[in-house]
Amino acid sequence: MKLVLKGKYNILPYFVHFILFVVITNSGVANIRKPLNIFDDAPKSEINLKTIGTNEASKEYIFNGSDSYIELEQSFDSTFTFCAWIKPEDLLTKNMAIVGIPDAFWFRTTTDRELQFTQPGQQDRNTEGLKLTNRNWIFVTVVIDFPETKIYLNADLVSEFNWIGGLKSWKQQLVIGKDNWKDNFHGSMQNIQIFKEAISSQNITTLYQTSPFEQPLINGIVFYHSFDNKHRYFAKNQTEDIQAQDIIFRNDSLKGRIAEFDGNNSFFAFEELPIDNAVTVSVWVKQNMFDRSFGAVAAFGHAYAIRINGGGTLLFTIPQRADVLELNAKLTPGKWHHIAVSYKETLGVTFYIDGEKKGFSTVEEFQDVTKELQIGTNLWNDFFKGQMDDLIIWNRLLSDQQIKNIYSTKSNFWSKNLKVRQSKAWLYIAVVAFLLLIFLLYIMQWFFPQKETAITEQKQEGVLTEEFKKVIFDNLSDSNYSVAQFAFSMHMSKTKLYNEVKSTTGKSPKEFIREIRLIRASQLLEETKLPITEIIFETGFESRAYFNKCFKQKYNATPSDYRKSTL
Repeated sequence: MKLVLKGKYNILPYFVHFILFVVITNSGVANIRKPLNIFDDAPKSEINLKTIGTNEASKEYIFNGSDSYIELEQSFDSTFTFCAWIKPEDLLTKNMAIVGIPDAFWFRTTTDRELQFTQPGQQDRNTEGLKLTNRNWIFVTVVIDFPETKIYLNADLVSEFNWIGGLKSWKQQLVIGKDNWKDNFHGSMQNIQIFKEAISSQNITTLYQTSPFEQPLINGIVFYHSFDNKHRYFAKNQTEDIQAQDIIFRNDSLKGRIAEFDGNNSFFAFEELPIDNAVTVSVWVKQNMFDRSFGAVAAFGHAYAIRINGGGTLLFTIPQRADVLELNAKLTPGKWHHIAVSYKETLGVTFYIDGEKKGFSTVEEFQDVTKELQIGTNLWNDFFKGQMDDLIIWNRLLSDQQIKNIYSTKSNFWSKNLKVRQSKAWLYIAVVAFLLLIFLLYIMQWFFPQKETAITEQKQEGVLTEEFKKVIFDNLSDSNYSVAQFAFSMHMSKTKLYNEVKSTTGKSPKEFIREIRLIRASQLLEETKLPITEIIFETGFESRAYFNKCFKQKYNATPSDYRKSTL
């Protein structure tokens, strides 16, 4: 019997297409089948671990680097996959075990910042050229399908090789966080997944992209300054103050409170920052004109610097190693711009303007040196001229989307203590409060005379100014007497001294010291017959040329002419 359907009602082609569709669809589903994670349900022991969170999928395991680990009681044959988000600490100190089976294999980090697969007594296979970063979350995967082994970093295949020798019998004990040599892991792990099969690259990519783990934007911040002279954050020492040199804090119609740099000697300086081999810098800047060849925005000791060249383009410098100029990252004079620059060793540097990626350059050079932060200047005294607001520094790379979120000031990405920019509502509230305060003061002056208070304040300022003068006079002949010594003598920090001297004298401490030296020099010229060279020595000036220059600027006459005019 033949099945023959004629005419427009012949359904055989449609039936064949349907069968093919089902076969192909089921085949596709099989290819992307989600593997079974046995970590959550398998019997295990957690030794000396601290944990954050209760949800197994997002629980953070904190390893102390000495005696904390996880033992998983589970048998394995010749196939195995481990993947997890890890955040190592102290990478340069010692090797650290991530996972392994005793006497069979170990998956570790090394002091060369690499990942390593070890067959005890057989071979070590390193991911050469790959550089991990301290205190940064990364997604690592090791897949064993004996004898083939693959290592992935953030879902990218970074190493592929075969075992040496035959397959040893595997014990039923899988260990996470330590190995045969007690190379304990130091740091955190999250979203740990273990499979009794060799999962595909496609599955690894899916696990990486759909992982519930997401690193908050505030993670990795090592420095934050809002430039309102109040809101600051330091990852290393939050109580540490910074040195502020001739910075003017003022209000901007768009940005609120900002910092202004004069292009000559204005800068901030801070001690060493905990930055490893990756960094991201975000800051708002405005320059009226680009009249300097290389205006420094931020510099990290001898490691690297971010600058704006005379054409208004961004420049990233590794001293004596590399200059990376991004011509697409161009600023407009007199306009606020958000700039961001990220860099990682063996990867390169990326430039952003106003939330948009402008360019990327491969730069593998790196100098692992002390990173002392300077804002507004660098090793070559390339002072920044213009305004800055909201400087933030991370010890990790940020994604393009995160940079865009910072530029658009989505405050939900920030904790209440590290908000980039407050809502503009605060400005209106501040204006209303200020006007109300002025009104109240105006009313109160009719009921509470202020004359006595004003006199008392003037007396206090006068006493303080006399104390400043006395301390300087006591050290007048010391040409090396510095602002730091001045602050020590007054039992003040540099910042407090600067604020006190500025408020009582209208001058910076450096300017005030020079002023007292010049006043004393003029007195000696008028009242004595000491040689000018001796007066220079008595008043602590380093050279006659510098003394003549300063004296003429103040008195509009050379020291010799001044003495003649007073005879």
